Amino acid sequence: MITDIEKDKRVRRSRRLLKEAFISLVTEKGYKSVTVKDIINKADYNRTTFYAHFSSKEELTEVLVTEMIEGLEEALLEPYQEKNLLQFGSLKPSSLKLFEYIEGNSRFFNLLLKDDTIPNLQDKVIDMIFNLFKDEITFLSDLNTEANTENFATYRTYGIFGIILMWIKSGYIQSPEELSRQLIVILNSYTHGVRKNK
Repeated sequence: MITDIEKDKRVRRSRRLLKEAFISLVTEKGYKSVTVKDIINKADYNRTTFYAHFSSKEELTEVLVTEMIEGLEEALLEPYQEKNLLQFGSLKPSSLKLFEYIEGNSRFFNLLLKDDTIPNLQDKVIDMIFNLFKDEITFLSDLNTEANTENFATYRTYGIFGIILMWIKSGYIQSPEELSRQLIVILNSYTHGVRKNK
């Protein structure tokens, strides 16, 4: 008899393999060309298994993107957990988890570079970063004044997103730690720290 734990493991494994097959297919042939049949053939499942987990390719896409972006947000916020004020000068590269997370999920984030990729993928990543900078944390300038205007949040958002894209284009040539070290230098150039909004 299958226990609930074993059943749960099977569900997680099936969903993971279907999502991995989907990512591979989008990489190979583009999002528009991928069908449910392609996904089940790639994952070596049948239609019954697929529809037990997802109602359509679009739902699989939504679930996958939500999971990845939520994980990216958690990685971005990691240094600020349990700290109301964070000074960039005292921040260690190892405390930044952003680039580790992206490298660990590189097959998904490589899709940011494709022309025929998941619809609005870049916009969704940018919106998450922007909303985090605008609502979750406040950048502090060297004059100790709040610098988190909407324009400043936009500036920070596209700066970090640009770094991410160039890193992916390079084939992740720099290590996450080296890139984290450089990001700390950049952040510390115009603002000395952040305050997490309550």
